[in-house]
Amino acid sequence: MKRFLLSLQSHHSFYFILCLLLMSVGVSAQPMQPGWTNPLLPMRDGGIERFMGKYYATGEAVKGNVYYTEDLIHWSEPVKAVSADEAAWLKDPRWSQSYTYKEFQAADLIYRNGVFHTYWNGIGHAYSPTPLGPYKESTINAPFDDYGIDVQVFQDEDGEIYWVKKRNGGDPHPLTGAASDIDGPEVWTFRMVSPFSRWDITDGSVQLTNQRGHPTSVNHHNFEGPELAKYRGRYYLFFASNRMGPRSGMYQIGVAESDRPMNFDNSKKYPHPVLARNTERHLQDYKLILNSAEHGGWDAKYQMNAPAGDWKRKDFPDENWERGQGGFGRQEYDLFGGRLFTNAKIRARKTNWDTEKIFIRRKFQLTEIPQKPALKHWIYANADFYINGNKITINKRNQTYGFMPLDAGLFNKGENIIAVEAASPCDTETCQQFVDFGLYDTGGKDAEDIVVGPAQPNFVVGPNGFERWMMYKAYFDNKQHQGIDRIHFYDKEVVVENSTVKNTTGFRRKPAMPQLFFGFDKPDHTAFEPLNNSQWKIADGVLSAEKKSGGDLLIRNPAQTNFRFEVPFSIKNQQDRAGIYAFYQDAKNWLKITVGKDKTWDVEINQNGKSTKNVMALPEKFAFLENHPLVANYENPWHTLTVYKNGNRFRIELGQFNLTLSGDIISSFSGKGQVGLTASSNQVDFDAVQYTMGWDEYDIHINGWDSGKGKWSVSERGMTQSATQGTAVTFKGDASDNYEFSTYVRHDALPVSGKAGFYPLYVDEKNYVKLMVNYADKTAEIEGKEAGKRISKQSFPLERKVLKYYTYAEHPTNEYRYDFSHESVISGLDILWFEGEYPYLNQTFDLPQSVKFYALQNGEWQLLNATLDGKLRFSYINKFIFSPVKTTAIKMVVENRHDKYARAFSAWFTENVTAGYFLRCRRENNSLHLLINDQYLGEIKGSWKASKVGLYTENLKAHFNGMLFYQTEKQ
Repeated sequence: MKRFLLSLQSHHSFYFILCLLLMSVGVSAQPMQPGWTNPLLPMRDGGIERFMGKYYATGEAVKGNVYYTEDLIHWSEPVKAVSADEAAWLKDPRWSQSYTYKEFQAADLIYRNGVFHTYWNGIGHAYSPTPLGPYKESTINAPFDDYGIDVQVFQDEDGEIYWVKKRNGGDPHPLTGAASDIDGPEVWTFRMVSPFSRWDITDGSVQLTNQRGHPTSVNHHNFEGPELAKYRGRYYLFFASNRMGPRSGMYQIGVAESDRPMNFDNSKKYPHPVLARNTERHLQDYKLILNSAEHGGWDAKYQMNAPAGDWKRKDFPDENWERGQGGFGRQEYDLFGGRLFTNAKIRARKTNWDTEKIFIRRKFQLTEIPQKPALKHWIYANADFYINGNKITINKRNQTYGFMPLDAGLFNKGENIIAVEAASPCDTETCQQFVDFGLYDTGGKDAEDIVVGPAQPNFVVGPNGFERWMMYKAYFDNKQHQGIDRIHFYDKEVVVENSTVKNTTGFRRKPAMPQLFFGFDKPDHTAFEPLNNSQWKIADGVLSAEKKSGGDLLIRNPAQTNFRFEVPFSIKNQQDRAGIYAFYQDAKNWLKITVGKDKTWDVEINQNGKSTKNVMALPEKFAFLENHPLVANYENPWHTLTVYKNGNRFRIELGQFNLTLSGDIISSFSGKGQVGLTASSNQVDFDAVQYTMGWDEYDIHINGWDSGKGKWSVSERGMTQSATQGTAVTFKGDASDNYEFSTYVRHDALPVSGKAGFYPLYVDEKNYVKLMVNYADKTAEIEGKEAGKRISKQSFPLERKVLKYYTYAEHPTNEYRYDFSHESVISGLDILWFEGEYPYLNQTFDLPQSVKFYALQNGEWQLLNATLDGKLRFSYINKFIFSPVKTTAIKMVVENRHDKYARAFSAWFTENVTAGYFLRCRRENNSLHLLINDQYLGEIKGSWKASKVGLYTENLKAHFNGMLFYQTEKQ
């Protein structure tokens, strides 16, 4: 029997604990650490560009510097790339935003047609032949744009480029110049004519606006940081909303999804942020002993004058002390530049403290000693904490919260006290002195770093070309820097992993590197095999043919069926061509792609010695060098040619341009092959060759699965298995012992029986692992064999807490509808309530006088008999339980108190089972890691040979979509 290691990070029911007690297996509290934690860069508001195997990033607080990296984790020291010294227009008073020009804020980087461009502050632009510069300003006599911030230039697959930016509420109309008639910011997208100019744009429209009361827009009209991206045929417009300051603490990243780059509107927004602060999640992950004041104050005794006697003792007589609510601070509203810039209140400030000192007493009861106590604190003061008389000094100038681990020996069963003496560090009225704290028991794990204010998103392709990552800024443990986290797609829905920081649990792996990478930095010829008696050389960091007649070569790697192959090339002579062997089986069977400076590309297929060639024009908007006088003297630039082979289909990309946009190249070459390079002369150079075995497929693009067993078909819905009786299986791919595979499985309605899942590891009938969703038992089942012997079968309840935000329809309202992605069985929800005044919403929130819940069934709302565990209260989780109900939506109706409103800040639904699951695995040699909806199930260890992956159903119809597989580096 193989050892099965389990993660205890997720919150399951009593039955899960019972399962653990019944299993005679080893237990692991959490998987191994990911090898990286945020933050990664001392920068914010960053823009990033991937080019020739490296990433280049610039942004705010770098003063025109650029950082670079190969792996998104280990970044270089900053390199000075951009200066802002030539712009004569800065002295013209009509340009009201000229003062921001030299700040290099909210920057973006792109590479297009042989030229690097950087844009910043919505008004600056500079260009360069290399990513590290030096960049030359183009905005000498006038700004690139006259207003707006947070710019992005998005390059689509067809070569169109789009200028994306925020328009502030007071800014004039971007196209007509008419005075503003809007009451808040908007996101605009414009179709650009040239990356060198904003002023020749005639086509543009508003895409998204702030919506007062929308779940992503509740404490400020801010709506910014747009980032347009495309993946699997869909467009995603990310944005940041709410007040950016950490003191009001609600900055977060949302997203909208559309079918075209200029076809967004507010109805296409997700109702929830895709990346938010982690403080609310801690209420689910940890045991709350004492609340901090974010969601409601805490009772305290305090006074401003130095007390007589030993006031820190539990039994000190404090009857004459003031009674008040923590936290304590000077400023009621978030300030910017020392002035009331926003209408966002500092949520945690409950009692005014504007004197030199404050003395606080907070008593509480403990029925048991906490296992791992952690003090959550926000201190802008010189503070001494006395925990049952034990002194801890915290002199901080923090803008938000952090955790401090404490010794469990500081606490007693029964009554305890935390007494605080805080001295103000302030000498001005705008100083932000503050004291707030709470106490958690983090159980068997240390408290993770607190993340507040994730925003300014960047959508990034990972180093291996298959993964997708989000780069963003946030306050990581009180420091505003740049971080990254993995993006997954549950079919078409974008899901971002919560911030990976110190002590974050879960299954986190650093960005996967290419399977093969050749940078030609040294004269190593073992990486390739010349063809047709050609000769090749490596000099000055590039690869080129020796002879004037050019040549062909193969990359030395095993022949494989599905892969991604990328190579940058440079062509010096007008008559020359550079290309790749997208597939090479032997001298009589191959597929070759070449690109020429005559602006053509061709596909040549040799099948059984018979050759055919198809010559086509390159995209109209592609140029080997941008046709612009400012760059006319640039040397031959580099461009990248990429091929994706998936079964018998080939997709070809030239930089950002998809040459096969009208349809993949379909050939008879569905089996294994190698890849290579071809050059028409020795005036063609290659560099930074990357190769990774894998595939990324969706909808009608799914290809290459074997006929298997069952009734499998492909359509716009993905890959469907339609047989409802018996077992069905299908397999795909070349065998490997290090890889990641994921897919999304869903059903038209929630099944009452049957199973659906995948083979994360399949060698043969005697060696495999299978993960299945058992809909009858509402469990995830894992079974398999090694050398014909069954491994221990495991079963896990699918019950989980699902964070949902209400679907915005109107504001204000007392009815809140929560929609589920699929039909689901729901048996309760945990609510954290909004509390206090929210001036931006013109609402003051209180606990509801009463609350009712309804489930949508057969088109009608059915009242649920919900029971509250305990009583309604702020700051703590309010647990409602009802009989399990099958539904696609839950509606909460609240009865408000007089002149008050009630609304859930966070709502975690107890989902027993649902009709759609994201299945994911990672094989690392003899370890197999398994996940459902990114919740880590555990690790199976075994001595299997190289394996492939498959899909599985049992007595059930199912749709599988969004299949991603790639080989990873050996662990």
